[in-house]
Amino acid sequence: MPIQSVGERPIESFELQPPGGVSTGVSRGPEPELSQETTTVSQTENHEDQDFPDGGTKAYSVVFGSFMGLVSTFGLLNSMGAIQAYVSNHQLSHVSTSTISWIFSIYLALSFAVGVVVGPVFDRIGSRFLLLGGCCLSFAGLMSTASCTQVWQFILALSICVGLGNALMVTPLVGVIGQWFLRKRGVAIGMATTGGSVGGIAIPLMLRSLYTSVGFTWAIRVLAFFCLGCQLCAALLATSRDAVYAADKYGKKQKFIEFRHLLDRKLAFLIAGTFVVELALMSATTYFASYAIKQGISQSSSYLLLTIFNASGVLGRWIPGYISDIYGRFNVMVVMLIGFALSILIIWLPFGQYHGAIYTFAVAGGFTSASILTMTPVCLGEITPTNEFGQRYGLLYIIVSCGNLFGIPASAAIIGDESERNYRMFVLFCGLLSLAGAVCWFISRYHIVGLKLNVRV
Repeated sequence: MPIQSVGERPIESFELQPPGGVSTGVSRGPEPELSQETTTVSQTENHEDQDFPDGGTKAYSVVFGSFMGLVSTFGLLNSMGAIQAYVSNHQLSHVSTSTISWIFSIYLALSFAVGVVVGPVFDRIGSRFLLLGGCCLSFAGLMSTASCTQVWQFILALSICVGLGNALMVTPLVGVIGQWFLRKRGVAIGMATTGGSVGGIAIPLMLRSLYTSVGFTWAIRVLAFFCLGCQLCAALLATSRDAVYAADKYGKKQKFIEFRHLLDRKLAFLIAGTFVVELALMSATTYFASYAIKQGISQSSSYLLLTIFNASGVLGRWIPGYISDIYGRFNVMVVMLIGFALSILIIWLPFGQYHGAIYTFAVAGGFTSASILTMTPVCLGEITPTNEFGQRYGLLYIIVSCGNLFGIPASAAIIGDESERNYRMFVLFCGLLSLAGAVCWFISRYHIVGLKLNVRV
């Protein structure tokens, strides 16, 4: 069968079949028994040169370590609404919504923006020291957050200290799996990033109970020790397969950031799609609890909504990861993003005044949005040489972080005086952003295989 060339990567052909007849691996060449030509994205030359374990005790211990680390990092990201709703009604009840929003926008921006530095460092030295450094910063920041009463204190402790700690950990926690898995990479990353949903379930429930029993200060201190335990486990288990891969094998140092990568249209539209859809997701999860309180749901129950949102995300991370290894990572990502946009536009927007609809959206939105954090690094890996993954991942998230930095204050400005009309405009804003993200991801797919639909990519 012919081998096509698209962009900077080879494209190999094979037939798309139902699950029963398909290997979840990447085609290594023509297979004579196949009669139809469809297309899949092959792995880069780097992948062909390496022997990926794709399983075994050590490889799965790395997945477990990454899972534990993401319980605290992504879990905390998914639980920001539980902290925002509490401090807005207690410590910072006298402060405007738009001012409070900067605490969480800076936190989210730093959590991803520093990846532009962390990515190349991870490519050169591996994961261990980055995880230990992030663990120390995160613990110190959370312990300090427990005593905060002013906006500037929250910015220093939560936004900057915890944000930087998360930034040091997120890239290696996700990137290290790519060094151990190839054929099962979608499933492996899906299993690991399920930790974000587990943390998103556990942390709001923990805070919901602790706020009433011991108060905010000790609630956050308990959270700090919980995160510390998870992160130390990650530092011990989520070890790199080759800590000096990029420096030694390729004989030169990498730059922290190279915008030349944006000339690759596949990558450019992937980044654009991730930019707008993460803006929609982070805005929605940050203000979902506050929205529910506005609709008459109790503060305690609003934290439960966040738990439901993240609980449905457990399946939303694992199932698409499994399916993507069969039907293609980009295919599954586009479908899930369309589902997320529709859950906002046909459930939350028109029926958000009904409590039943809010709970329904928590389930549907949580399931469909979970792929955003799970599938993005997997799809990025499909169009990226292994030794450049950290660099491109950093480039992706420094751009995404700009959206997080200004997007949440923009959402707060739309909400304004928290009137019913303003909240509806906010929901519409999130829905349109998520729809635009799905379109960008489809265009990225188009630049890989064109308009062909019956393809695994």
